[in-house]
Amino acid sequence: GFLQRTNSLEDKGRIVSSLKERQSSKNLLACENSDKESKFRRTETDFSNLYARDLLPAKNGEEQTMQFLLEVVDILLNYVRKTFDRSTKVLDFHHPHQLLEGMEGFNLELSDNPESLEQILVDCRDTLKYGVRTGHPRFFNQLSTGLDIIGLAGEWLTSTANTNM
Repeated sequence: GFLQRTNSLEDKGRIVSSLKERQSSKNLLACENSDKESKFRRTETDFSNLYARDLLPAKNGEEQTMQFLLEVVDILLNYVRKTFDRSTKVLDFHHPHQLLEGMEGFNLELSDNPESLEQILVDCRDTLKYGVRTGHPRFFNQLSTGLDIIGLAGEWLTSTANTNM
Protein backbone atom coordinates (compact mmCIF):
# COMPACT_ATOMS: atom_id res chain seq x y z
CA GLY A 1 0.00 0.00 0.00
CA PHE A 2 0.92 3.64 -0.06
CA LEU A 3 1.99 3.57 3.60
CA GLN A 4 4.61 0.89 3.09
CA ARG A 5 8.19 2.01 3.35
CA THR A 6 10.92 0.67 1.16
CA ASN A 7 13.37 -1.52 3.05
CA SER A 8 17.04 -0.55 3.19
CA LEU A 9 19.69 -3.10 2.21
CA GLU A 10 20.36 -3.73 5.91
CA ASP A 11 16.65 -4.42 6.54
CA LYS A 12 16.46 -6.71 3.52
CA GLY A 13 19.51 -8.66 4.72
CA ARG A 14 17.95 -9.07 8.17
CA ILE A 15 14.67 -10.24 6.61
CA VAL A 16 16.45 -12.76 4.36
CA SER A 17 18.50 -14.17 7.25
CA SER A 18 15.35 -14.45 9.37
CA LEU A 19 13.59 -16.31 6.56
CA LYS A 20 16.53 -18.70 6.14
CA GLU A 21 16.59 -19.33 9.89
CA ARG A 22 12.87 -20.15 9.94
CA GLN A 23 13.18 -22.45 6.93
CA SER A 24 16.10 -24.37 8.45
CA SER A 25 14.16 -25.07 11.63
CA LYS A 26 10.84 -25.95 10.02
CA ASN A 27 8.55 -27.99 12.31
CA LEU A 28 10.87 -27.27 15.26
CA LEU A 29 10.18 -24.73 17.95
CA ALA A 30 12.91 -23.33 20.18
CA CYS A 31 12.14 -22.24 23.70
CA GLU A 32 14.53 -19.32 24.00
CA ASN A 33 13.44 -18.28 27.50
CA SER A 34 14.33 -21.56 29.18
CA ASP A 35 17.65 -22.34 30.84
CA LYS A 36 18.45 -24.91 28.21
CA GLU A 37 17.47 -24.52 24.60
CA SER A 38 15.00 -27.24 23.80
CA LYS A 39 13.27 -28.05 20.55
CA PHE A 40 9.81 -29.48 20.14
CA ARG A 41 8.36 -31.54 17.36
CA ARG A 42 4.67 -31.91 16.84
CA THR A 43 3.66 -35.31 18.19
CA GLU A 44 0.36 -37.12 18.42
CA THR A 45 -0.77 -36.42 21.97
CA ASP A 46 -3.76 -37.86 23.81
CA PHE A 47 -5.26 -34.87 25.59
CA SER A 48 -8.23 -36.80 27.01
CA ASN A 49 -6.35 -37.53 30.25
CA LEU A 50 -4.54 -34.19 30.49
CA TYR A 51 -5.85 -31.16 32.35
CA ALA A 52 -4.82 -27.53 32.89
CA ARG A 53 -2.88 -28.65 35.96
CA ASP A 54 -0.59 -30.66 33.64
CA LEU A 55 0.53 -27.56 31.73
CA LEU A 56 3.20 -25.03 32.67
CA PRO A 57 4.02 -23.96 35.36
CA ALA A 58 3.59 -27.60 36.41
CA LYS A 59 6.82 -29.51 36.83
CA ASN A 60 7.58 -31.40 33.59
CA GLY A 61 4.69 -29.62 31.88
CA GLU A 62 6.73 -28.12 29.06
CA GLU A 63 6.09 -30.84 26.46
CA GLN A 64 2.33 -31.03 27.13
CA THR A 65 2.09 -27.24 27.03
CA MET A 66 3.87 -27.04 23.68
CA GLN A 67 1.74 -29.80 22.15
CA PHE A 68 -1.47 -28.21 23.46
CA LEU A 69 -0.52 -24.78 22.14
CA LEU A 70 0.45 -26.29 18.77
CA GLU A 71 -3.05 -27.81 18.58
CA VAL A 72 -4.68 -24.49 19.49
CA VAL A 73 -2.60 -22.64 16.89
CA ASP A 74 -3.54 -25.28 14.30
CA ILE A 75 -7.23 -24.71 15.09
CA LEU A 76 -6.76 -20.95 14.79
CA LEU A 77 -4.82 -21.17 11.53
CA ASN A 78 -7.47 -23.41 9.96
CA TYR A 79 -10.09 -20.87 11.01
CA VAL A 80 -8.10 -17.99 9.51
CA ARG A 81 -7.63 -19.91 6.26
CA LYS A 82 -11.37 -20.66 6.03
CA THR A 83 -12.21 -17.04 6.86
CA PHE A 84 -10.95 -15.93 3.45
CA ASP A 85 -12.72 -18.77 1.59
CA ARG A 86 -15.76 -17.20 -0.06
CA SER A 87 -17.46 -20.62 -0.31
CA THR A 88 -17.72 -20.91 3.50
CA LYS A 89 -20.71 -19.50 5.32
CA VAL A 90 -20.48 -16.26 7.25
CA LEU A 91 -22.55 -18.01 9.93
CA ASP A 92 -23.35 -21.71 10.31
CA PHE A 93 -26.66 -20.93 12.01
CA HIS A 94 -28.31 -23.40 14.35
CA HIS A 95 -31.09 -22.91 16.87
CA PRO A 96 -30.00 -23.35 20.51
CA HIS A 97 -31.72 -26.74 20.84
CA GLN A 98 -29.88 -27.96 17.73
CA LEU A 99 -26.56 -26.88 19.21
CA LEU A 100 -27.31 -28.72 22.46
CA GLU A 101 -28.09 -31.91 20.51
CA GLY A 102 -25.25 -31.75 18.02
CA MET A 103 -22.19 -30.51 19.86
CA GLU A 104 -19.90 -33.15 21.32
CA GLY A 105 -19.64 -32.84 25.10
CA PHE A 106 -21.55 -29.55 25.14
CA ASN A 107 -23.37 -28.90 28.37
CA LEU A 108 -24.70 -25.71 29.90
CA GLU A 109 -24.30 -27.06 33.43
CA LEU A 110 -21.18 -26.15 35.37
CA SER A 111 -19.31 -29.23 36.48
CA ASP A 112 -17.45 -29.65 39.74
CA ASN A 113 -14.78 -31.55 37.80
CA PRO A 114 -12.23 -29.99 35.45
CA GLU A 115 -12.55 -30.47 31.70
CA SER A 116 -9.82 -32.35 29.88
CA LEU A 117 -7.61 -30.53 27.42
CA GLU A 118 -9.27 -32.61 24.68
CA GLN A 119 -12.67 -31.16 25.61
CA ILE A 120 -11.19 -27.67 25.65
CA LEU A 121 -9.88 -28.25 22.10
CA VAL A 122 -13.32 -29.50 21.02
CA ASP A 123 -14.89 -26.40 22.59
CA CYS A 124 -12.42 -24.16 20.73
CA ARG A 125 -13.34 -25.79 17.40
CA ASP A 126 -17.07 -25.55 18.12
CA THR A 127 -16.84 -21.92 19.23
CA LEU A 128 -15.16 -20.98 15.97
CA LYS A 129 -17.43 -23.21 13.87
CA TYR A 130 -20.70 -21.77 15.16
CA GLY A 131 -19.63 -18.15 15.64
CA VAL A 132 -20.01 -15.35 13.12
CA ARG A 133 -16.97 -15.07 10.85
CA THR A 134 -16.48 -11.33 11.15
CA GLY A 135 -13.37 -11.51 8.95
CA HIS A 136 -15.26 -13.17 6.07
CA PRO A 137 -15.26 -11.17 2.80
CA ARG A 138 -19.09 -11.24 2.83
CA PHE A 139 -19.50 -10.02 6.40
CA PHE A 140 -20.57 -6.39 6.34
CA ASN A 141 -20.71 -4.13 9.36
CA GLN A 142 -20.00 -0.48 9.96
CA LEU A 143 -17.38 -1.41 12.59
CA SER A 144 -15.60 -4.19 10.71
CA THR A 145 -13.25 -4.14 7.77
CA GLY A 146 -12.32 -7.80 7.85
CA LEU A 147 -9.44 -9.76 9.30
CA ASP A 148 -6.04 -8.11 9.25
CA ILE A 149 -3.29 -10.73 9.59
CA ILE A 150 -0.74 -8.27 11.00
CA GLY A 151 -3.30 -7.10 13.55
CA LEU A 152 -4.01 -10.72 14.48
CA ALA A 153 -0.30 -11.38 14.97
CA GLY A 154 -0.13 -8.29 17.16
CA GLU A 155 -3.08 -9.53 19.24
CA TRP A 156 -1.41 -12.92 19.78
CA LEU A 157 1.84 -11.20 20.72
CA THR A 158 0.12 -8.79 23.11
CA SER A 159 -1.94 -11.55 24.76
CA THR A 160 1.19 -13.63 25.26
CA ALA A 161 3.27 -10.80 26.68
CA ASN A 162 0.57 -9.13 28.80
CA THR A 163 -1.06 -11.75 31.01
CA ASN A 164 -3.48 -9.16 32.44
CA MET A 165 -5.51 -9.15 29.24
